[in-house]
Amino acid sequence: MRSSVIRGLGGRAAVISITRLLNQGLILISPIVLVRLLSVQDFGRYREFLLYTTVLLSFAALGISNSLLRFIPSRPELKWRYVHHTVALTFASSVLVTGVALLVDTALDGRAMGEFALPAAIYVLLFVNLDFWEFLWLAEKRSFAVLGYTTGRLVARLLTVITAAALSGQVRVIVWSLVCLEATRLTISFISWRRRVQPVTADTTGVLREQLWYCLPFGGSMVIASLNRSIGNLFVAKTMGPVALAHYAIGTYLQPVITVLRNSVSDVLLPEMVARNRETHEDMLLLFRRTTVVIAILLIAAAVMLARFAEILVITLFSEEYRPAVGILQIYLLVFARESLDFGVPLRAINRTTPILRSNVLAIVINVVLVSLLLPLWGLTGAVIAFVVSRLIEGVYLGWQTMRAYEVPLSQLAPWKDLGKVVVAAGLAAAVLYGDFWTELLGFPGVLLGAAAYVAAFATMLLLLRVPEASVLLQHVRSAPSLL
Repeated sequence: MRSSVIRGLGGRAAVISITRLLNQGLILISPIVLVRLLSVQDFGRYREFLLYTTVLLSFAALGISNSLLRFIPSRPELKWRYVHHTVALTFASSVLVTGVALLVDTALDGRAMGEFALPAAIYVLLFVNLDFWEFLWLAEKRSFAVLGYTTGRLVARLLTVITAAALSGQVRVIVWSLVCLEATRLTISFISWRRRVQPVTADTTGVLREQLWYCLPFGGSMVIASLNRSIGNLFVAKTMGPVALAHYAIGTYLQPVITVLRNSVSDVLLPEMVARNRETHEDMLLLFRRTTVVIAILLIAAAVMLARFAEILVITLFSEEYRPAVGILQIYLLVFARESLDFGVPLRAINRTTPILRSNVLAIVINVVLVSLLLPLWGLTGAVIAFVVSRLIEGVYLGWQTMRAYEVPLSQLAPWKDLGKVVVAAGLAAAVLYGDFWTELLGFPGVLLGAAAYVAAFATMLLLLRVPEASVLLQHVRSAPSLL
C-alpha cells in the first residue's frame, strides 16, 4: 500500500517538477546563453530586472492560485467558483501591489527600481493575471496538461529573450520584448478561460470567505519566503552593484531548482493529505514522513555531486569571469538539507497556515540582521551564509509548530532513523568522488561519469542500509513510463 501510494505520488511529482523547471527556464537556461551575449555588467542589470519582478510577483500572486490545490479536491463541484474568486482576488492584489511599487519608486526619485520601474510593473500585471491553469490542472491531477502549457510558455520566453539579446545586445530591448510576450499570453488565456468557464449551481455560501482566510496567512508566508530568498540579491544589488549581483545570481543559480523540486512534491502531496483528512492525523503524517525520505534521497545526493563539481560546472557553463560564484554555490548547497523537510505541508493539510507565516517572518528578520552584519565583513559569502542560517532556523521553528499541531513527540515527527541512513549513505558513497581523477584527466565529461558512479554507489549503500524508499525509487525508475 505504502509503496503504491508513494510511486503514484512520485510519478505526478516528477511530471510537475519537469514542468516547473521548464517554467523557470527564463532563469535557469537563459543565463547560460546570455552570459555569452551580454557583458557581466549588462547581465547584472538584466538580473536586477528579474529580481524586482520576482519580488513584486510574490506580493501580487499572494498564493491565491495555489489555494486551488486545497479547495478543488475537497469540493470539486465548486471548481469554477474557486477559479472565479482566484481571478478576481489576483487582479485586485496585482493592481494594488504594482500601484504601490510605482508610488514608492516615484517618492524615492527612482532609487527603488530605477530604469526598470515601469516595465517591471507592467510585466508583473500581465504575468500574474489569468495564470491559474497550472494549479487548476494539478488539482485535477492532469499532469500532462501542465507539461504542455509550461513547455510552450518556456519555448516562447527563451526565443524572445535570446532573440532580443542576439539582435540588439540591449537589456532594455530584452525587457520590453518580455512585456509584449506576456501581453500575448494574457490575451490567449482570457479567451480560453471565457470559453471553458461553467455556471455553478451548488450552494456557495461562505466559499469566498473560506478561500480568502486560507490565502491571507499562507499567501503572506509565501510572499515573505520569496522576499527572504531575494534579500541577499537586493542588498548586493543596492550596495555592491550589477557585477557583484551577476556573481551572486550564478552562485545561487540552483535556488529556483530546489524550490521547484520541493514544492512540486509538496503540491502533489497536499491534495492526498487533504483527501485523508477524513481519516486520522496519524495516517496523514505517515504519508508525509515517508515522502520526506524520498525528497532527502534526491536532494542530498544532488548536493554532494554539485559541491564536488561546482568549480568546473560554473566555469564551463558561465565562463571564467564567474569564478567568484563557486564558493557561494558550495555554501548555498547546505540549504538542501533544510528543504528535505517541508513541514508546511502537514500544517496546510489541516488548514493551520498561520504558523507558516510566523516562521517566514522569523526567517526574514534573521536574514536581514545577518546580511546587514556579514555583507560588509565577508561580501557575497556573508550574504549567502545569512540566507542559509535563516532557513535552518525557520525549519526548526516550523517543525516545532507541526509537533504541537499534530500532538506528536519529536521522535514521531519525521523518520529520523531512515534520514540518518540517507546521510550516512551519501557520505560513504562520496568516496568515489575523491581526488582529481574525474575532472583533471577527463575534463567536463568526467562530471557526467563521476555523477553516474556516485549515483550507483549511493543507491548501493541505501539498499545495504535497508532504506525502504530506496527500493520504491528503483522500482519507480524501472517503470517510469507507466507511472507517468
